[in-house]
Amino acid sequence: MNQNYPEQLQAEIFQAIENYDPRISQVFYQTVTRYFPGTLPLKTYMRKTYDCLSSYGFNDDNTMGMVAICRDEITDPLFDEVIKYWGKTFNCCSLSGFVTMGKTGLAAATAHTPICDGVRRFTFYAMPHIAISRNGEIGKVYREGIPDASHACGALEAIVKELESGHLNLQTDMQDIEQTIIRQKILSTLRYGQQPDLVEITKLACRIIADDVEKLLSTLDSSIFKYAVMTGIQIHGPMDSQWVYPQDFYVIGSALPMGKKMMIEVFHEYGVRE
Repeated sequence: MNQNYPEQLQAEIFQAIENYDPRISQVFYQTVTRYFPGTLPLKTYMRKTYDCLSSYGFNDDNTMGMVAICRDEITDPLFDEVIKYWGKTFNCCSLSGFVTMGKTGLAAATAHTPICDGVRRFTFYAMPHIAISRNGEIGKVYREGIPDASHACGALEAIVKELESGHLNLQTDMQDIEQTIIRQKILSTLRYGQQPDLVEITKLACRIIADDVEKLLSTLDSSIFKYAVMTGIQIHGPMDSQWVYPQDFYVIGSALPMGKKMMIEVFHEYGVRE
């Protein structure tokens, strides 16, 4: 095999973005490859998940989308893509994409899923997000109409700064309940003295979100519900380009052995696993 094949493949993936030329933002290209190997353009990621799930009986007529991503408006392209492929989509969003909807929110969402041949199907996309500028600046995004850089994800970056300062607000703030939940969940997974940077804390958030989704959805009756879960990290690149660092992708449901999880290695050829 050509030893340069991985580099050629990555170049082709990045070049797939309309009007995107990696030579213009070479530092971005190097940064995303270094920290998030196997990252795909958002449109490529969505097409792959849809094509794969079609073979499991999911389609836009019998399936409803569900999305748990950050409330930040720059995450909208992912939400829009889910609507494009799956039609009506239930909004499960919160700060940083953490799943705070609980059993009541899940009951509402699943009650809206279509019934086809006695089966209710949905797809669940859940992921935090991070920005990488054309100059490789982690967490910085340049928004239209704002001269200075802003941050993504701002909620996670706030916790990074708290850890760096050594001052953490551990009280439950009912006027900032989502940030309180995020902080408590992240701190409960860290060892004393750990100070993750924004890349590390975003990957940690991804794992926490994946675990929370799995626990929440495990309460459903798999003889009635058939669902697919996709987790990863949404990445905002230069020129409003959108990317996904894929992680979990699995199906659970009535057409499979009771309670059995079917892992789908649809992204295996890209080496997305660390």
